[in-house]
Amino acid sequence: MSTSKHLGLLALLGAVALGCDSRQAATPLEGPSLDGGKYILTSEPADPQTPTEVKDSITESTLIAIAGRIDAGDIEPFQDGVAAFMISQLPDASHGGADHADDCPFCARKLRNAPKAVVRLLDESGELIQADARQLLGVSKGDVVVVQGLATYMETVNTVQIDAEGIFIR
Repeated sequence: MSTSKHLGLLALLGAVALGCDSRQAATPLEGPSLDGGKYILTSEPADPQTPTEVKDSITESTLIAIAGRIDAGDIEPFQDGVAAFMISQLPDASHGGADHADDCPFCARKLRNAPKAVVRLLDESGELIQADARQLLGVSKGDVVVVQGLATYMETVNTVQIDAEGIFIR
């Protein structure tokens, strides 16, 4: 991944943490209102899409299910203190299985060029939850998740943004 893409992803994560209006500072949630369990799905949403499929199919904010691995390449997929993380596209299992991408230049290039997805958890007022996603959801780097929520494709940074309604951990 090029240095400019790294900087773009870091800038994107920073913008996600700030929300739409950088003048507003969200207050950390405490006590009973901080329940990450309400976002955990007990069954996997049907027919999840890849970030590439979402990119190619949506033109406006759309309710979808998207599958990916919590990973952002050479940068950290989590931002401390906020309920947001990045996922990368999974290898195409129909083309040699999950480990095949490590040895196949075609698959490796396809995954490298695939869009990332930023998963955000918002509170009832539409603000980014100020709690670390790792603690809130019990997820870590490398976990495979299926996220259900409202997605938007941001062409300028080749990234899908999804405001999660639920997350299934495979």
